[in-house]
Amino acid sequence: MREQERFRSEVIEQAQHTAELDLVVPFTTPELTRVALDAANRMGDGLNATVRLVKVQVVPYPLDLTQPPVHIDFLRSQLSRFESELLVAGEVRLARDFEAGLASTLGPDSVVLLASGKRLWRTRNERLAASLRRAGHKVVLVSTEGAPVEDRQTEIKTEVRNA
Repeated sequence: MREQERFRSEVIEQAQHTAELDLVVPFTTPELTRVALDAANRMGDGLNATVRLVKVQVVPYPLDLTQPPVHIDFLRSQLSRFESELLVAGEVRLARDFEAGLASTLGPDSVVLLASGKRLWRTRNERLAASLRRAGHKVVLVSTEGAPVEDRQTEIKTEVRNA
């Protein structure tokens, strides 16, 4: 029973998307979400694209899935602070696991945009992007420094080998 409940999620608000390009920006931190949202604006400019800003709120086991530890109105207000050039639809999901909650909102043609800061080690968003790619989803990982994250990782490996 617990195993079934582990991957169950509760949809509080779900965006309706009928556009040709479904860009999904998971809410991680305000700064990284802003970078990913800006990248979504650049990517979807001139295309029939919608941007879905998805807030996955993890609800720990002692609580009922419909009773998150954070008030729903606060979660909605977090999403409403972000403005975009493209149409942005906010979506709130309650889940036991962040990755499973995010994956449950993705369609077969969804493109997930994540931002990551510069670190010598893999960040949480880089690990999430790798996991989503392994599951067959399309993921774009944007660096906060402007260079694609994959290129930055290659540069770091090259520097370590040359040292």
